[in-house]
Parts: sequence; structure tokens; C-alpha cells
Amino acid sequence: MSKLPNAPLLEVIFELRWQIRQKSDLTKYQYLLGDLYSSLKDIYPIRESLAPPEVPTDILINNPVHRFRKERNQYPLVQLGPGVLTLNTTDNNYFWEEFYELAKKLNQEFFSVFPVENEAFKSNLLYIDFFKFDFKNQNVNEFINDSFNINIEQGFIKKTGNPFHLDLGFYYETDLGNLSVTLKKGKNEDKEDGIVMQTTLRGQESMETVENVLSWLNRSHDFSSDLFKEITKGKLYNSFK
Repeated sequence: MSKLPNAPLLEVIFELRWQIRQKSDLTKYQYLLGDLYSSLKDIYPIRESLAPPEVPTDILINNPVHRFRKERNQYPLVQLGPGVLTLNTTDNNYFWEEFYELAKKLNQEFFSVFPVENEAFKSNLLYIDFFKFDFKNQNVNEFINDSFNINIEQGFIKKTGNPFHLDLGFYYETDLGNLSVTLKKGKNEDKEDGIVMQTTLRGQESMETVENVLSWLNRSHDFSSDLFKEITKGKLYNSFK
């Protein structure tokens, strides 16, 4: 296993999503919560609630409501809510082979305890990277043109200072689903300013089996890895080695 020693990675997220159509689906979620935790507690013994108990479950649809961790305040972790299951990890804990095995185990246990008939599951894969940047004293447009495989130009304002914000996005259809690459001004966990790049693949296929999900996940990882190398190709990518 190997990875870039100075990678700008903040977080990797795998998501499995399904539709909540009626109240009976919320009942299925309550059973799923107990059954899935029971099957995963040897790996993720710490269970947390992300919403106050008085909040009705039906207003939390498509949002994580519970979290399972290996260790308190540590990654990797699993999140579960009505219509969503996620596996999250951070750069310090990220090796693709290990992440894939955790995703494999998670999907195997999920599909073994959740009734899948008439369900249309969708898989998503997100990579979130951070590049420290001083917006006050540096020109972010020039930095992007110089460092990324992206060109930004404008001719409508002749006299400007350095741009103080960034919100840029690219959206495409691919064989693996809809791709989005966004660059926005943001902060890291140390509250430092910089550029947050989020690369997201949203699968279009209906995932019906563990095999469907894992095949898509492997191909999406390869696609995302190649895409990152192309976006940062040159001196920026070399700075991560």
C-alpha cells in the first residue's frame, strides 16, 4: 500500500442511498439501525446520535442520524440515516485497499440485514482536498491558472484587487454517473484559509447487490485517482510526493 506522503486530502466518503417513500420505510430504518449496529459493533463499538431524540425521524430523511466509530472522535466511521449509509475516513487513516475492505464489509452486512426488494440503491464517492491559500495577499485566479489544469480569465473589470472569494464548479456526465468538481474558499480543521476541492461521482445505475456496488466503487476510485492527477498535473502534484 502506498499513497502520496504530502497529499492534500481531507476526507473520503462512500455513500449508499435509497428512497424513503412512505412511513413503512421509516419503520424499516428503525429495524435497520439495530440490526446493522449488531453486525458491526465488533468493528465500530462506539455508537453516537447526531440528532436530539425529540426531532421526528421523517424530517431527517436523507441525512445521517446515527454514527458508529472504531474509537471515540476517531476515523474511520460509519453514518446511517433514513435513506443513507456512509463510510468516512481522513487522510491519516486512508489507504485505498483498507478503505475498500471496510466498504466491502459494510455493504455485505447492510445487504444481509436490509430488505432490498423494490429498492433502487445509488452509490456516491466523494474526495475532499484542501490547498492552503492566502486570499488577501495572493491572486487566487493566477494560482489556479498556474497550479491546476484549469484556466480562468475575465475581461469585464479592468482594475481589481485580489479576488476575496472562490466558487467554481464543473459538471459532466460520465459512464460511471454524474461528475462534479468544485473549488471553493474554505477552511481546514486548523481554521486556515484555503481552497477546498470536492470531487464527486454520483452513480446512475441501480445497485441491487454487493457485487454491483463494489464493482462501481473500484472503477470510481480509479477514475477519481486519474482525474486528481490530471487536475493537479505538474509542479502542484509533484509537491505532494
